[in-house]
Amino acid sequence: MYVQHAHPVTVARISPSGFYAASADTSGSVRIWDLAGGEQMLKTQVQALSGRVNDLVWDGESKRIIAVGEGRESYGRAFFFDSGSSVGEISGHSKPINAVAVRQQRPFKAVTASDDASVVFLNGVPYKYGKTITSHSRFVQDVAYAPSGAVFASAGSDGKLVLYDGTTGDVRGECLDGSQAHQGTVFALSFAPDSKHLVSCGADGQVKVWDAESRALVTSWDASGTESDKVAAQQVGVVWTAAQRIASVSLSGRLNVFAVDTAAPKLEAPTPLFGAGKGIASLVAADQQLVAGSYDGNLYEYPADGKAQVVVSPVAAKPGIVALGRGPGSALLLVSLDNALRRVEGGNYAPQSAATNGHVRSLFVAQSGEAFVATEQGLDMFADAAAAPKHLDVPALGGGEWTPTAVSATADGKLVALGGDDNRVRLYEHDASSQSLKLSGQLENGRSPITALAFSPDGALLAAGESTGKIFVYDVAQRQLKLHQWVFHLARINTIQWSPDGTHAASSSLDTHVYVWSVERPMKNVSFKNAHAGGVTGAVWADAQTIATAGADGLVRKFAFVPAQ
Repeated sequence: MYVQHAHPVTVARISPSGFYAASADTSGSVRIWDLAGGEQMLKTQVQALSGRVNDLVWDGESKRIIAVGEGRESYGRAFFFDSGSSVGEISGHSKPINAVAVRQQRPFKAVTASDDASVVFLNGVPYKYGKTITSHSRFVQDVAYAPSGAVFASAGSDGKLVLYDGTTGDVRGECLDGSQAHQGTVFALSFAPDSKHLVSCGADGQVKVWDAESRALVTSWDASGTESDKVAAQQVGVVWTAAQRIASVSLSGRLNVFAVDTAAPKLEAPTPLFGAGKGIASLVAADQQLVAGSYDGNLYEYPADGKAQVVVSPVAAKPGIVALGRGPGSALLLVSLDNALRRVEGGNYAPQSAATNGHVRSLFVAQSGEAFVATEQGLDMFADAAAAPKHLDVPALGGGEWTPTAVSATADGKLVALGGDDNRVRLYEHDASSQSLKLSGQLENGRSPITALAFSPDGALLAAGESTGKIFVYDVAQRQLKLHQWVFHLARINTIQWSPDGTHAASSSLDTHVYVWSVERPMKNVSFKNAHAGGVTGAVWADAQTIATAGADGLVRKFAFVPAQ
């Protein structure tokens, strides 16, 4: 993982040689990475533009890069990747450039697409202005060269898909399905590896395959599927791979993969893959797979092959998921933004839901299936997701002016820990038969509000994470502080989970980092820095050697864990 950009990354491309990768960000910086070797070192950094880089491309010799986007001085720059020295001038546009493509064979040519509704054709190298092509009437969103270099194509917000001669830039004609290529904006296009066909996608939710010679429509597919939100169903990216697969991605994050029959090109039934359209709020490991709950309202399953599948929800509103817990067997319990507790089993939601008594701060599900929900009003205890909760308000939990912020329980459910915004952790003896709690102790070493709690598998230790990034570990039997050295996080602790053998604990934080801590060697830790942009919302043990993480970026990642020496 490359983590040295100081600003959000916008585009990344691997060189044709396969030896290097180039990435760019919103500040205009381009970084070139050496892929040869295990360390994957940064080779060069070039300040290509004074603003956001929208696209970049390598030439066929893997020596030169063109970066385009926004800037005060220019909207594009061509340079040698190893020295950053100029190799021509990218000019001819009056507004930001959205995309760039290069003819990979000599004589090199380049084309750029801009918000000024024009395509600029450049001769190279060095690259210099050739001519302006005005075949579009609105923003030009994308350009692409065929691998053969014989033709290139442009896609625009006017619904047009236009083909050109690859060496002269002369217009060959439009791809037409009726009066235009798509109903609405054409966002992206890609050529087949043999250059005989190309694929386009657009705001109409369609993915279309065209004959590159005749410009006739070969076939099309409504990739919006069952998505009710037509804006979210817009197809904003598409690629035709060397493995004869077409992949399109929607604005919602849904990915469709199509198999292509090369003898008679047509789209077969797609394989839908999914990624969270918004940040992931919670992650659990269950039955050899990972399950993530997202703020987009979907529950995602990640089997061992990593191809995420969404659990279909009959809940019409699809409120965002804020907390997720594993119940007995294959059951999952979740809490949504509507403050309702729901049960999921066998890939389906149970018809019943139960309301909590306020804004949810934390959820813990015991092995018995009983759920403990910390709310701003107190603690709700659910025998199951279909039952009405037993609510205990703050006075009943020990009194005073405080708000519950985190909850956990031992594996047998007989001891419950409740953290508060008063920096304390309260311990309660729990009687499952009567759903009663009896205060049995307080842990008062905290220096800031408690944000995460976790008992070790044997119940002997309790880890308490705080809003300032500190983690204190307590001896439960003695009610005393045992470890205070887990202090390297820089912001709020979001989750803590113990390893199956109880020798280590993994923590996730708003600071974007994940740490794995050792009980026996508390000053030693294993870190996964910058695991997720915007913060890590979950870190779980997929197995004894693997840490799975989720974050505000909507991604799930896996890291190999090797104990610190």
